[in-house]
Amino acid sequence: MYPIDTQDGLFHDGNGINELGTVLPASWLNQVQAELIAILTAARIKPEKATQNQVITAIKMLIASSAPAAATADIAGVTKIIDSLNSNDKFSALSARQGKVLNDSKLDKDGTAKTADTASRLKTVRKINGVPFDGSMDINATPVGAVHYFAIDWAPTGWLKANGAAISRTTYANLFAALGTRFGAGDGKTTFNLPDLRGEFLRAWDDGRGIDTGRAIGTWQSNQNLSHNHNGTTLESGWHDHTGWTSINGEHNHGIPISTNGAGTNFETNSGNIERWGHTDIAGNHNHYFQTNGNGSHTHMFSTDYNGGNEARPRNIALLACIKI
Repeated sequence: MYPIDTQDGLFHDGNGINELGTVLPASWLNQVQAELIAILTAARIKPEKATQNQVITAIKMLIASSAPAAATADIAGVTKIIDSLNSNDKFSALSARQGKVLNDSKLDKDGTAKTADTASRLKTVRKINGVPFDGSMDINATPVGAVHYFAIDWAPTGWLKANGAAISRTTYANLFAALGTRFGAGDGKTTFNLPDLRGEFLRAWDDGRGIDTGRAIGTWQSNQNLSHNHNGTTLESGWHDHTGWTSINGEHNHGIPISTNGAGTNFETNSGNIERWGHTDIAGNHNHYFQTNGNGSHTHMFSTDYNGGNEARPRNIALLACIKI
């Protein structure tokens, strides 16, 4: 509606002498009445002559009818503020006071207060591989420098391939502190070498036992076979002769004595014929010397049977060797 039509837009009473009071034209009063009736009409209230609070009632009704709807899972709206941590109402909002309580006491999401000093520490200390753990700091259950074998062809997180590579002394400071330059000094300044276990068998360090003496930990040892014998045969030459001779006694003969009276003589009748035989003189016990022809200084070829490949090794399986960093 428009203000009253005066010079300052205000109503004046006048003094009856030199100032007249403000005249209320019918047009202005009709507009005021129309505005008030419009409020009642909007609130669906019928104007009544005897009722003095219809306008205020209509205003309250209009305000109530225009309030936003309550919030739902799909529609935003009025959200109820609660002051309890145990409510199950998913459409209610936590009060600022209870939010502060939640932050100060480090409560779990279900409202249960923790008894530890901070939310990042376990209430009860546990052990991982014998190392105490309360959640306040990281631990390394596998010590730096440990060597493990993996059935994969890449190094897992926290490990490097044990391939003899030169790596940074600063990036891998913990490993350098453990190994030093035992497996190589790298460039002598900024790098050092990892052990190279590719294709190698591991042998436990003797450490004073006396079986594998004279070695330091991490040193390399060449292959070797234990000293032993092999049985063998010489090559056969087939059937053959050796020639030789006896010693010569010169030209001689052996006599057979025969007497007419039969002494020392034996007679035997053979189909009417008389045969006579005897014996040689006994020369006594003696030897004849025999010698073969010499073949000069010579050798006989000898060989043993052999088998195997180009190295000495036990039965094995290939896995990836890695070192803990």
